[in-house]
Amino acid sequence: AVTVEDSGPGVPEALRGRIFDPFFTTKEPGKGTGLGLAIVQRIVHDHGGRVDVESSPLGGAAFTVTLPAEAP
Repeated sequence: AVTVEDSGPGVPEALRGRIFDPFFTTKEPGKGTGLGLAIVQRIVHDHGGRVDVESSPLGGAAFTVTLPAEAP
């Protein structure tokens, strides 16, 4: 498992169920496609893993990528 965290604005609890949806973005039009997290989740899933998000102790978001020790 690898965790990446930041001290930014975080991910509100109300949006956590949608942030991995393709084309979902909180950015204004023209500033993001909403594909980044969807692509990451798909790649990790295809390798038998998962991506989780929670609040970071730093105040922002913490994303944890968990992969199996062996291929599924």
